Amino acid sequence: MTDNKITELLARAASGDPEAAAAFMRARALRLHAAELVSASGRTAALRMLRRAS
Repeated sequence: MTDNKITELLARAASGDPEAAAAFMRARALRLHAAELVSASGRTAALRMLRRAS
């Protein structure tokens, strides 16, 4: 989902649209989950590199 769509959902949610609010929360949760996966993957790669260097 693009930033424009998320912004539009947030605006609709703020105006009282419960379906838009639910969709916004789902989209936000998916983005946070994806960011955590990338972060965890980066930490794992860094630990592997450190182990190999030791």
